[in-house]
Amino acid sequence: MKAHAKRCRWLAVVPAAVVTAVWMVCFFSSPVSARSVPAAIIALPEKENAILVEKQTQKFYIYRADPADGNLKQIFETACSTGEVSGPKQQAGDKKTPEGIYFLIDEYEDRYLTPIYGKKAFPIDYPNFMDVRQGKNGSAIWIHGTDKALKSMDTNGCIAVENADVLKLSDYITLHATPLVVVEKLAYIPPAEQQQTKNRVLTFVNNWIQAHITGSYHQYLSYYSPGYLPDISWWDDWVKLRKASADPAENIQIQTSDTGIYQYQDMVVVLMDFWLVRKDVRQFLGKRKLFVRQTNSPGLQITGDTFQVLEKAHEKSPAPLVAGASVLLASAGKTAPGHDHASALEMVEQWLAAWSAEDMEAYAAFYADGFYSDGMNKTQWVKRKKQLSGKYSYIKVTGKDFKIVQKKNGLKIRFFQTYESSGFSTTGTKQLTLVKKDGAWKIFRENWKEK
Repeated sequence: MKAHAKRCRWLAVVPAAVVTAVWMVCFFSSPVSARSVPAAIIALPEKENAILVEKQTQKFYIYRADPADGNLKQIFETACSTGEVSGPKQQAGDKKTPEGIYFLIDEYEDRYLTPIYGKKAFPIDYPNFMDVRQGKNGSAIWIHGTDKALKSMDTNGCIAVENADVLKLSDYITLHATPLVVVEKLAYIPPAEQQQTKNRVLTFVNNWIQAHITGSYHQYLSYYSPGYLPDISWWDDWVKLRKASADPAENIQIQTSDTGIYQYQDMVVVLMDFWLVRKDVRQFLGKRKLFVRQTNSPGLQITGDTFQVLEKAHEKSPAPLVAGASVLLASAGKTAPGHDHASALEMVEQWLAAWSAEDMEAYAAFYADGFYSDGMNKTQWVKRKKQLSGKYSYIKVTGKDFKIVQKKNGLKIRFFQTYESSGFSTTGTKQLTLVKKDGAWKIFRENWKEK
């Protein structure tokens, strides 16, 4: 990060006949009052920054935790422009700027931008998980520069700053980690209240993590709001994997690092690096994000649970926790029944991806030589699929709600499939019978029931 100039102030006074005074303020580093801190920032990881935007004053701030004492310091301030219509964004075209907690997910240089976006732009992750659940829509909400004079409330929903300021932001932003909190008016709280909230949230998160390690299905779900049921299809496989080691000291554990806690109204967002650990081996899964609602009774409840970003090795996995644990056990030469399930699910995801990419050679490789379905053997089946691939300009096939049944000679996987193409679309239930050949799962039977 570039060195910051100290605050300075000077007054130049021209002759009395002109009666003119010019004030110039050079601002770059200002400690927050010891009696108050921004309520939006509960915990900020070391070396991370937080961006706050206040609509009421059209101000843009950056805060950082002092490495010496952990106290928040305001290190940047500038004017900004938000949507020309007041209030939080609800839908595409309403010309409002979203309010809440977001993260910067990309960086565009001026050669890729039209002049209206100035010298640089940083897209944010609106609509996020909670926005979608609340029915909000729209897209392309950015922090960007401008090639025209900056005016208050003058954008279609983005946050605009002067070009000179947007060019400085790269020094302060870590993609998928730097939070952007947008509010109508900033609130401030005593440091003691900030610490109290931090302790309460961290205790809640630590107990939730412990439920992964030693808890039952019901204990794990007790941390979630009754109005939000997370995907739990991976739980049985996870329990088998966490018990795979005979020695409890070698069981898989969960660790977190670089935890940030940010607050908007009654919602707290927790972003943390999520690790699986076994003995001295660590497996990074990605940045896990929890939306935690604060209520009077029963207290904290998770209303959203997702990954802000997944480690590349787990991007296509339907169950990152199971996939990561399987890797840890495999590295020690151990397996568990859950490992078979995880590898089978991964194979199905790869098969769907090959089908969607119309890579028919890769697609054909997922079928066993003894495959038979709808009166066709493997050769006839693949030939038919190749014909369809040539007929349609695009094909997209996705699956969800996977259910696995262990059979004597393999596995049966049922899931809800969505098929879309340039000429035909349908949804329904797909069932695959899998067998293992030379250590790899292959499709032996395939059945389809249209919804």
